Amino acid sequence: MQFDPIQSFTRKRLSDVVSDQIKRLISDGALMPGDRLPAERDLATQLGVSRPSLREALIRLEADGYIETSGRGGFTVVDVTAPIISRPLAELLLQNPRTSADILELRQGLESISTVYAAERASAADLAKIRRAFEELKTASLSGDRANLAELDAAFHLAIADSTHNVALAHVMHGIHTLIGEGMRQYHRLIDYDDAKERQLLTQHQAIFDAVMARDAQKARKAAERHLTFVRELYEEEAGKPG
Repeated sequence: MQFDPIQSFTRKRLSDVVSDQIKRLISDGALMPGDRLPAERDLATQLGVSRPSLREALIRLEADGYIETSGRGGFTVVDVTAPIISRPLAELLLQNPRTSADILELRQGLESISTVYAAERASAADLAKIRRAFEELKTASLSGDRANLAELDAAFHLAIADSTHNVALAHVMHGIHTLIGEGMRQYHRLIDYDDAKERQLLTQHQAIFDAVMARDAQKARKAAERHLTFVRELYEEEAGKPG
């Protein structure tokens, strides 16, 4: 992450200029939820400001809910859109089995759009992140590690969303991550994923991955739509069975 040196002739307080730059990087999607800010000494050097001015900006950003202290020291970017779907609301929605189908419809729309923009806009670093997420998902699938499939599935799709460089789409995807993640866990619990189905799902994820890496936007969109249609049909089939 590149921070711009603060101009010494600015008429605003240095801490305000620092704060504004970090907020702009968050809104632009250059700093994503969970990203760590550089160590205070390094960040002050990059910005060309004193550590007291930087510290004042960081304290204000933390108070306003943009960053938070991390367990290892320093600061990480907060998911500023998490309140879009509160945990109590997510739990209420997920108590109604019908809403799981609604979540799948939402995923289908968002992820179809995400794959298009990711294919068109992803940087080399974005593609590397998508590759890592896919390889982890693929390894878990081939090894039969079903306990972690839901989380790795979500991580793969979020890596694609982060690569869209559409700040609204990326932040909304992160904001509803709890809801989508719990929905995925429900599908993985509900559906009896035999080896044949697991191979189909991996093949579908591979198709999405290949299309995004090839920067084929329309092929990526169709692959995402096929994948989510398949998952919805699996869910509806299992949900319709007598208990």
